Amino acid sequence: MRDPRGILLSENSKLPPSPGGGPRSTEYRMNLTLGRLAAIAFLVLASSPSAAQSSDFEPTRLANGKPDFNGIWRATRIAQDIEEIMPGQYGAFPHMNSLIVEPANGKIPYLPWAAKVRIDNEKNFISPTAACLPVGAMRWSYSPVSVTGHRIVQRPNEIILSMERLHTYRIIPFVGERRPLDYSVKMWEGDSRGHWEGDTLVIETNNILDRVWFDHIGTFVSTDVKLTERITYVDANTLHYEETVEDPKVFSQPWKIGKAFVRSTVEGMSRMDLEDTTVEYCDSEIHHFFNVGQKLWRGYESVAPK
Repeated sequence: MRDPRGILLSENSKLPPSPGGGPRSTEYRMNLTLGRLAAIAFLVLASSPSAAQSSDFEPTRLANGKPDFNGIWRATRIAQDIEEIMPGQYGAFPHMNSLIVEPANGKIPYLPWAAKVRIDNEKNFISPTAACLPVGAMRWSYSPVSVTGHRIVQRPNEIILSMERLHTYRIIPFVGERRPLDYSVKMWEGDSRGHWEGDTLVIETNNILDRVWFDHIGTFVSTDVKLTERITYVDANTLHYEETVEDPKVFSQPWKIGKAFVRSTVEGMSRMDLEDTTVEYCDSEIHHFFNVGQKLWRGYESVAPK
């Protein structure tokens, strides 16, 4: 079975308690609230990119004329599993719509062999992020965070995307600012380049390491995966976000995630450091996983308890 964070557990096992008992319960309540907002966000935003920005809305702009995305943003839907979560599937965790807006059935379009590998991954391995390994570029938009959410720092020559979880950040130069990496170089966050299509920020990412997962249930990629993200203002405090995934070695067609971000207007939030505000004892959790017969995915043997 799983705990609400999507981590596999044996029937007779429990996670080590969080220090003081408080932080995780606070994060859990916040996650439920954000999850319930997702249905509204999908109905309004995810149906059509052309409907994302109101025709009469004029965003704040930087000196170079481009929309200003600077700020702290909170996702309307966070997830460890990106497909639909049914009532009772993970105990008391509520129903949540799929993050996937294309194809229309909300399912990841695996090739037959990849679907079998995905199931094997879920049965036999723990998620890399459950062992506190980095969150890949594809999970930046929906990976759970507790308090400060996601930060966008925008400069004329680059965009920086950071998040509270696992000290994750992405430095994304605009096209022409830096030479792309050679295909042979693979990284956790890949090699990203930004450009503008009107008022929409488009980020294309290649060179992603094939050891990252999309979720806690083993959705993997090959080294040929390509991500295309599109971020557009809806109004002064709402962003429309899309992520298109292309990997013909693993998936039968491109597929798309759609969601919204809302601006955080909490006083003083912009001055907070985007470090985890909850304490995770990764070493203790890894020992726990191994004690109940689980193991890390391929390539992570060095992280295993000694």
